[in-house]
Amino acid sequence: MARKRRRAPKYAGALAQRIDVGVDQIDSIEEVLRARLPEKIHLLFKHYEIVPSDEQSWQKLALKLAFDHVPGLQLQLALPPPKVGRKPTWKTGLGDKLVRAVQDIMKSQKRMRIEDAIDKLQKDKSGMWGRYTVENLGARYREAKHRQERFRKLVEKARELRSRGQTLDGLEGLLLTDEN
Repeated sequence: MARKRRRAPKYAGALAQRIDVGVDQIDSIEEVLRARLPEKIHLLFKHYEIVPSDEQSWQKLALKLAFDHVPGLQLQLALPPPKVGRKPTWKTGLGDKLVRAVQDIMKSQKRMRIEDAIDKLQKDKSGMWGRYTVENLGARYREAKHRQERFRKLVEKARELRSRGQTLDGLEGLLLTDEN
C-alpha cells in the first residue's frame, strides 16, 4: 500500500507565484534574483509569523521550512500494532440472555445448581448455547451476573441521589422514572 505524501503548505499571493525570467533576461538572472528575492524572503518571514529583526530569525525560518518540507522532520502518529489472535465471538447482550436462560431452567426444576443448569443448556443442541463449552458458558454467566450487579448498584445510587434532589450530571435521561 502506498503511503500518502504530506503536501507542502499552500502559499498565497506573491509566495505562490514564481519569479518569471524572460528569454531576453537570461544573461541577467542574478540581477533579477537580487531584485526580487528580498521581497520573497520578507513574505516568507511574514507567512511564518517570524520577526525578521529577531536574532534567531533565520534559524527559526530554516526550522519552519524544514518541518514543512522535509519528511524526516515531520511527526506522524504511530498507532499501536493490531491485536493478535482470534476476535471475540461473544456478542453484546448474550450474557443477559444466558443469565435469563439459566434462571428459567433453575425455576422449572427445583434444587438445581447453576453448573447443572448451564450443562443442560449446553447439551440442548436445538438451542443457541450448544456451540459453546460448559466452561465458557460458566465464565460468561459469572461475568454477566457481576456486570448486572454493578449496574443495579449504580441505578440504586442514582435513584437515591435523585430522591435527595441532587443532580446526576447529565445521566437523568438514562434512568427510568416512576411513571415509566
